[in-house]
Amino acid sequence: MHAMDDFTIILFESADMISCELKVYEGLDRLWQMVERYKMTAPIAITVVDKAARDVRTIRGVRTHAGAWQLENTSFAAAPPLEGEVEFPLTIKVQDANGNILKMRLQLDAARPEVGHKKVDPR
Repeated sequence: MHAMDDFTIILFESADMISCELKVYEGLDRLWQMVERYKMTAPIAITVVDKAARDVRTIRGVRTHAGAWQLENTSFAAAPPLEGEVEFPLTIKVQDANGNILKMRLQLDAARPEVGHKKVDPR
């Protein structure tokens, strides 16, 4: 993962943002750096929406006594899109207990060449 700017997170691999474990979200270091930078107050609500404005996932984050964020799934307001129907880029909206909102974009790196595919010269 890397970032184009402070508010964009680029994934090199396609991650299943719907059915994947919460560890994927814990691994979004850029997101957590921005939450810390803007001193967002727990609890936070994280809403992930795809390009077609469909809710992908809703997560609640609370601070542990050690200062880490603990994530848990919350219910969807509407039925989430089926696996494979999620359109990138995704928007991650974080709202804290004070009503402050942080929006970030999560997209796949389309410029990265596919591993294992080589062009062969027919000569």
